[in-house]
Amino acid sequence: MFIHIPKTAGTTFYNLVKKNHSHFLKPKLENDVFKYLNNNLTNKNLGIRLPGGYITAPETLNILEGMLLDNIDFIGGHIGYGFHELVNKQQIDYLTFIRDPKSRLLSDFKEHHKPGRFFYEDLKSNGFKFNDYLKLLKNRGLDNIMTRQLAGPQDFFLKENYKVSENTLRLAIKNSKSVLIFDINRFDEAIFYLSKRYKWKYTKYKKQNVSVGLGYNLEYDEQLFFEVIKYDLELYREMKKNVLNDSGLNLFQRLQMKFNNFFVG
Repeated sequence: MFIHIPKTAGTTFYNLVKKNHSHFLKPKLENDVFKYLNNNLTNKNLGIRLPGGYITAPETLNILEGMLLDNIDFIGGHIGYGFHELVNKQQIDYLTFIRDPKSRLLSDFKEHHKPGRFFYEDLKSNGFKFNDYLKLLKNRGLDNIMTRQLAGPQDFFLKENYKVSENTLRLAIKNSKSVLIFDINRFDEAIFYLSKRYKWKYTKYKKQNVSVGLGYNLEYDEQLFFEVIKYDLELYREMKKNVLNDSGLNLFQRLQMKFNNFFVG
């Protein structure tokens, strides 16, 4: 179960996951999702990438409740911790990539400059101001997003909006102890670890959906900026202590990855 925190190399990671699964589903809510999923869940070695929206991802995940899940090896999306409780399965591996909250926030702001993104229309109407983006996060319950996702539940965004508190942070820290945590800055090391754990053959990747560009209006209220990432900063410091890819690959390991990619194409 991949808890995809926005702007933490998710698109790049999904493409690797797809290469390492015989079947990879990308359901869309505008279609008959139940029928689409139900017709494909008999396939072995199955991965599912949930829709990219904050609303559509948990809505699709909730549809899976009650379905046959035995063949599913991977589910990923902008969801929270807690799916194991929904389906009464205790043997679910959770994994996530973490990134410095300040850097992640700026990258996410740039992402919402793209048509179709969650805040695109709101930001466009006011000239794409960073401070407006921060206000939108607060108003829509998307501030301290990492804390919210780790605290759960899996469909936290569908619940009534609430303020993140010290209790939310403590729950997120507690849940993070049951998550495989990887630092985005050591992506190669993360993939090497996962390839060993899950016997992945494909480890070659190309970075995708990288937010770039110039000319952003980055003026902001410092207090508001702090409030938007206050708890994420604390959670990030705690989770950094438990990352599984905190050391670089040695020469033998890098050669091993290249060797494997050579023989699988």
